[in-house]
Amino acid sequence: MVSINLIRLYGGLIIGQPGSADFAHPTSIILSLGTILITLIFALAFSGILRQLAVMFGLLAGTLLGMALGSTDFSGVSHGPLFSFPQLLPFGWPIFDLSASLPLLIYAVISMAEATGQTIATAEIVNSTQNVQQAIPRTIRGDAVMSLLGGIFGTSLIITSGENIGVVRTTNVKSRFVTAAAGGLLILIAIFAPLVRLATCLPGSVVCGTAVIVFSIIGVIGIDMIAREPLHTPGKTYALAMGLAMGMLPILVPGLYQNFPAGVQMVFGNGMAAGTLTAILVNSLFNWSEKRTQARVKS
Repeated sequence: MVSINLIRLYGGLIIGQPGSADFAHPTSIILSLGTILITLIFALAFSGILRQLAVMFGLLAGTLLGMALGSTDFSGVSHGPLFSFPQLLPFGWPIFDLSASLPLLIYAVISMAEATGQTIATAEIVNSTQNVQQAIPRTIRGDAVMSLLGGIFGTSLIITSGENIGVVRTTNVKSRFVTAAAGGLLILIAIFAPLVRLATCLPGSVVCGTAVIVFSIIGVIGIDMIAREPLHTPGKTYALAMGLAMGMLPILVPGLYQNFPAGVQMVFGNGMAAGTLTAILVNSLFNWSEKRTQARVKS
């Protein structure tokens, strides 16, 4: 569900807004498909560490293709300050506003649903020996702490990033020290302003093409996990079926909940949240029903 939802999102970014002058422009589509094709060529041609870097090579080659097609402009990289530091409490001291907190609570529930699936997928990829049921709440608590600290610098809620799952699978790099080093590099990049401006100059279609590859790999991971799960029991069958139904509906039928209250749209209009919460609820109901049946048989 994470994969399908994100592919739809980034696919929409590739073609742009309906009605705009550059909607579904051939250049954007060519850049995206070209990036995907080049990444595949690198993955086929290389082995070992070079194959692990196929996604990065595809991104760089796609950017060069964008330059050749005139879709890239690096003139703004040299303009501006050399360093840029975050401002503490840019929106002033925090205050409690109930009307503003309620939508954030709904968003937090959606984020927790996404974090659950992403934590399970990551544990599966890295062959973690930890208890996933214990790792999930720890991950969510970590997101909460980082969101609290991030708020000091004016950021939004910190959530687990779905594309990182695909990157781990693609590169096969599973070291947490590499993850920590990547986080340190991101901090340095954020402070060194020219690198930030350089990143913003990358063609959006190229970035989206790379993202589609990564998110598709997440879908493959999900299919592999489902294939190894016995689904012969009614509870698991209905939980998966109902989760897919509720998750796919807002993706396949945009605007399905547009006439519902904003809170309903926020939860059920998000395929990942609707699908995950539905699957959890249905599975819990079947487990409760089976336990009641077993208790009656014993009595």
